[in-house]
Amino acid sequence: MRITKMKTALIVLFTICCIPDQPFAQNEGQRTQQLINELKSLTNQAERDRTASFRFIDQLRELTARFDRPRGKRIIFDNFTDGELQRNPAWNSNSRNFRVTRNIGLLTQLNPTQADQPATRPNREQLLLGMLLEGALKNQQPASQTTDITRVDISTQARISNAFSITIKLSSLARYRRGSFEWGPYQGQHMESGYRLLFQGGTHPALKLLSYRRGLASVIEQHIQENMLEDGNSHKITWRRMANGLMTVFLDGRQVMQVHDRSYINHFNGLVMTNRGGDYGIRSVSVFGTN
Repeated sequence: MRITKMKTALIVLFTICCIPDQPFAQNEGQRTQQLINELKSLTNQAERDRTASFRFIDQLRELTARFDRPRGKRIIFDNFTDGELQRNPAWNSNSRNFRVTRNIGLLTQLNPTQADQPATRPNREQLLLGMLLEGALKNQQPASQTTDITRVDISTQARISNAFSITIKLSSLARYRRGSFEWGPYQGQHMESGYRLLFQGGTHPALKLLSYRRGLASVIEQHIQENMLEDGNSHKITWRRMANGLMTVFLDGRQVMQVHDRSYINHFNGLVMTNRGGDYGIRSVSVFGTN
């Protein structure tokens, strides 16, 4: 009887969900979530009763994780077609390195830091001048100091539930291959805590799930893949987190990461995107959460 119910739930789930990824109507989303919850309950019962193989149970859990997503409320959406960043939603940035373009959407460009550039050997005259100036400047403070810009941020405030679904359409324009771009929900006024999903360019491109705590990051999970985003095309990256801490990441519809983490159990205060070097285009970004 339980197996029959499970098969029925699977058939209906596929009928509803195996269609192009479009926004769900509220009643349709509720019906789908009800089926997913029923299927999860039946899967747990089958595991306890040992009426299905472990492999089949694992496949069911992977399937439900693919479609089990927060659908209750759209919290943030922007496709940048309005040409501005001040309204619907209102974005705040610490630099002018973010701008809206007609062809790309949101464009952000940041040269790699000088520390990343090859060092040049000083000639003899430069060494002698440096020695002469060292004593004169030893006890003086410079009138002004220039610092390398190592990151630029853009953020928007919003109450994001602990269970969320974030989808971004991102392109790496590959001008600087050593940089990285990250995005995710933050907690606190200074955006130093929360989760981030990071794209890292270079010789070994990777997607990394990070947990930030007071500005210090730890890697939760990562996916390494050659020629991931650096073809100039826009790629769809979906990141879902359930209330139990299960996080799943999809790249162009293909699951590339799944991991549990419960570093944060409360809601988040907004979404932040950070450029740490490189040229990136953001065609759209959306955040869904639970009521």
